[in-house]
Amino acid sequence: MVVCPTCRHVNPEEAERCLRCGTSLEPGATTFAPVRRVEAERPPVEIRKPKPPSKWRAPLVVGGLVAALAAGGTFWLLRPDPCAGTNFVSASFGYCVLVPEGWEAGPARFGADVTLDQFAPPTESATVVVEAVDLESGIELEAWSEFVRQRDEEAGLTPGSASETTLDGVGALRWDVTVEADGESFRMREVVAVRGDVGWRITLNDLADGFATTAAVFEDMLGSWQFS
Repeated sequence: MVVCPTCRHVNPEEAERCLRCGTSLEPGATTFAPVRRVEAERPPVEIRKPKPPSKWRAPLVVGGLVAALAAGGTFWLLRPDPCAGTNFVSASFGYCVLVPEGWEAGPARFGADVTLDQFAPPTESATVVVEAVDLESGIELEAWSEFVRQRDEEAGLTPGSASETTLDGVGALRWDVTVEADGESFRMREVVAVRGDVGWRITLNDLADGFATTAAVFEDMLGSWQFS
């Protein structure tokens, strides 16, 4: 299967264009502009004559290292499992989540060599697609969300107003999009977050008629989300 980079619709492997919005499914590079930084004037550096080392310095350093290693080992053994209470651990990205009973989980191809995570009930039209992208250092949530919204607009979609939410305690934004195609009305819900230098995009797709029910299940999934 091939995931549309614009509307996140899951298309057949042989499709050259998205069956929902018409976007080309040919592989192509996506770039994200780095943040400009202005170098601030640095204060003069004062160099002082070092004091002679203490005769107790070496034993203290060794003792401190031993204590730190012991504490680290204890924490590693006793640390809580970040994926406790979930039933899916991503093989591609650093997260785990509780997938609803009966839903299928597996990879979905985007382009020639990019694999995303996909979740779907076996007998319905809904799909949830998870994507994580490495960002330039310093890019924050507002810039990442603007980039995703711009891609929606370039595809002829109209993103709704964004609202704040959280993803495992990390600040996130979400908005809905309505898509008309082949006489049917679809709805999408986009959730974006930035953690470290990784931009996350989680998208729910479904027919407009069943969207409210699926969206409630989707929100439960997001509530169980754990970064690992």
